[in-house]
Amino acid sequence: MDKSFLITTGNQHQYVYSDALCYFLYVPEEMATVMEHMDASLVDRTNYYERKLKYLKEHCFFEKREVTFQTDYSEELVKRNLAGLRQLLIEVTDRCNLECKYCGYGEFYSNYDRRETGDQSFENVKLLVDYLTKLWCSDYNVSHKNEITIGFYGGEPLLNMKLVKETIAYIESLNLPSLIFNYNTTTNAMLLDRYMDYLVEKNFSILISLDGNEVQSAYRVDKHGNSSFSRVVRNVKKLQETYPDYFEKKVNFNSVLHNLNSVAECYYSIKELFGKNPRMAQLNTTGLIPERVEEFSKMFNDRVRSFDEAVQHEDLKYTFIKDGSRSVSYHSMLMRYGGNRYATYLDLFDTGWEDRYIPTGTCRPFERKLFLTVRGKILPCEKIGQEHAIGYLKDGKLNLDCAAVAKYYSSMYEKVVKSCRHCYLKRSCGQCLFLLKEKNGQLICPGIQTDAKLKEEFGIFLTYAENYPNHYEELLSSIVVHYCPVKVDK
Repeated sequence: MDKSFLITTGNQHQYVYSDALCYFLYVPEEMATVMEHMDASLVDRTNYYERKLKYLKEHCFFEKREVTFQTDYSEELVKRNLAGLRQLLIEVTDRCNLECKYCGYGEFYSNYDRRETGDQSFENVKLLVDYLTKLWCSDYNVSHKNEITIGFYGGEPLLNMKLVKETIAYIESLNLPSLIFNYNTTTNAMLLDRYMDYLVEKNFSILISLDGNEVQSAYRVDKHGNSSFSRVVRNVKKLQETYPDYFEKKVNFNSVLHNLNSVAECYYSIKELFGKNPRMAQLNTTGLIPERVEEFSKMFNDRVRSFDEAVQHEDLKYTFIKDGSRSVSYHSMLMRYGGNRYATYLDLFDTGWEDRYIPTGTCRPFERKLFLTVRGKILPCEKIGQEHAIGYLKDGKLNLDCAAVAKYYSSMYEKVVKSCRHCYLKRSCGQCLFLLKEKNGQLICPGIQTDAKLKEEFGIFLTYAENYPNHYEELLSSIVVHYCPVKVDK
């Protein structure tokens, strides 16, 4: 029996992990000694631990679980995803009344279409909604009472409220009782005072961008370099005072981290201003212009490190304990390697030893959302480069070929599967393949998990579990993770 299986925690306790059963087993010192010297062919029946190890071996505890990758994706699955679409995200305009220094469509980036102060056309939106409505009302939709969120994105979406109102009016005119539509938007709040009555009427979920107090929000300036802070605060206060119940339930804040603020500072500032706990976002690190990387690095503030620093504040310790790097890592390990969770309800009926997985943790095409750009490009997400468009709306015509989309994804899976086969995260990867770089026809993944690295992470994970036993139930009940892998039909 190989003692190299053993994982040692910071508290000097030992465990062994079963890849086949997704199970961690505590190993007392006596059992560790037996593992080192036991001859599997000669079991001492009077020795409890030798009998136990023999039992574990006979029941495949030490076996490696086989994974078969499936790289082909079907047209039918793409249509099924569209029929069960959770979010339709519409880029209302690429115009903006601010010129934030770190904007993802700004001077540091090159992976987006040129911003030409254009507005989305209602004709494009109507054409896409009509196409989706047929699928929503078809046999491809296997859900009852689908909830679909229509998100309005920019630029600054309130600059084109005409399109927002036209879209909502049209959706409501369709009379689709089997569907429930919700609306949301992310705004810089510069025009919030003009349109807040309508947003409240339609029960919008609003995410307001604000990086803290005036000093911390110094990168959020208008076209003339003037601070937007005073006007934003004035508008948000007006919404809060006019509609206090709505504000409490439907309004949240997003603070972008950079070298002028931190998680703790953003929290204190937004809490003092509006009584809210803001979300914290990190600067986008994909699509950077090589010549601007050094300048960007000076502005960058690592989200994980900033959360860890916030936890050191005694009054914030319990507010952010679940957002610290160790808690996030702990929860991630539970989802990846714990045996008591299921990615889909179909997993409950899966008793086979050999599973088939689609490589990486990339969202399947339209599994979660569809993003329509001002230029008529259709993407699976707003967070990836616009060179990955998988459909188009142009000259009154919709080009969304589900067979071609499936083929494109299959080709991408083929480019990365070689790396996946040698990685311990093969069953639980969170990597988006659209963020990987290609070399010699292969997508190169920097996060491949080796034996040594995995054993080290197991040690950290189990040490945390020993030190904070109450966090197990708290984390599982309070955190939702969207990157869990989805098995496909055999």
